[in-house]
Amino acid sequence: MATLSIRNVSKAFGATQVLHRIDLELADGEFLVLVGPSGCGKSTLMNIVAGLEEPSTGSLELAGRDITALPPDERDVAMVFQSYALYPNMTVAQNIAFPLEMRKVPKAQRAEAVAEVAKLLQIDHLLDRKPRQLSGGQRQRVAIGRALARHPSLFLFDEPLSNLDAKLRVDMRAELKKLHMSTGVTTIYVTHDQVEAMTLGTRIAVLKDGLIQQLATPMELYARPANLFVASFIGSPSINLCEGRVDADGSVRLAGIDTGVRLPDAAGRRVQVGVRPEDLKLEPQGAPARVTLVEPTGAETYVLVQGAFGEFTVRLPGESTHRPGDALALGFDAAKVHVFDADSGARLG
Repeated sequence: MATLSIRNVSKAFGATQVLHRIDLELADGEFLVLVGPSGCGKSTLMNIVAGLEEPSTGSLELAGRDITALPPDERDVAMVFQSYALYPNMTVAQNIAFPLEMRKVPKAQRAEAVAEVAKLLQIDHLLDRKPRQLSGGQRQRVAIGRALARHPSLFLFDEPLSNLDAKLRVDMRAELKKLHMSTGVTTIYVTHDQVEAMTLGTRIAVLKDGLIQQLATPMELYARPANLFVASFIGSPSINLCEGRVDADGSVRLAGIDTGVRLPDAAGRRVQVGVRPEDLKLEPQGAPARVTLVEPTGAETYVLVQGAFGEFTVRLPGESTHRPGDALALGFDAAKVHVFDADSGARLG
C-alpha cells in the first residue's frame, strides 16, 4: 500500500518561513493536487517529498517507511519536472531505460519495461528518435514514461504541462487522468492552474503563504469554499464578490438587496457576499443592472453588468442576445450564495 503521511512539516530559508506545519495523509492510489499562487510553498513541499529539500521540522512516511532522512534515490519516488530533462544524445528508448540502467536492471528486463510504457503512452513508434525530433507533447510523454518505467510507489508532477500550448495542455491533461486510472499509482501534482486542479485531482489542497487553506474534493471546494481566498481562487470566471451586511433579523443583504440568506448568529456583521456567475438568474423582479460588456465564447456568453452591487459577471447560454447598454435584473438563489466574514474572510453559515 503506497500511502503517504506528511506530518508537521515546516520549512524555513533563513528568516523566511515558507511552509507552516503541513499535515497531509494520502490514501493508496489517490491523486492529490497542490494548487496556489506563485510563492505559496507548493513546489517546496513537493521537493521535500522528493528529497530535494530537507524539512525544518516534521516527518514523512511512504508505504509505512520513514523517508524523512533518505536521499531521493532511496525513496521509491519518481518525479516529472516542468522542463522535460531528457538527455539530448539519447534516443527515446534510452531515455526511458536510463533510470533502470542506473539501478543495474538486466538488459532484457529494461527492454520489456520500455516496450510496456511506450505502448501505454502511445510512443512506441518514436523509440528510435532523439528528443530534438519530438514535439512538446511527445517529449512530455517520454519524461512520464521514464518515471513510469521504474514502477514507483509515488509519482510527483511539478507543473508538467506549463510549457505546452493551450490545446496540447487539454489533451495531455486527459492523458494524465487516463494514465492514473490505468496505473493507480499514488500521485502528487503541483500546479497554479485551478482548471487543471479541478479536472485532475481526487482531492485538492489549496495553499497560500505556506498554509493549507482547504483540503477537499474538487466539488466540495467549489460548492463550499472555506474562506474568501479559496472562493476567489477556485472557479472560472471568478466568483462575484460584494460587500454586504447582516441585518438584526439575520437577513444577508448586499447593496440593499435581500439575498434570501438568513444568518441569525451573524446579525450586525459586515460580510462579503459571493455569487458565482452561473448561479445568477435573470428575473424581472430582481436587482436592476445594466450590461457593460459582452464576451461570447461559443457555448456560453459572459455578460458583465453594473448595478448598485458593483460589477458582476453573469454566465448565460451562448445564444444570448444582450448588448452593452441593455437593462436587466438579477435574482439570487439563496442556496448558492456564499457569505464570508469581512474581517477574517472565513465562511459563515
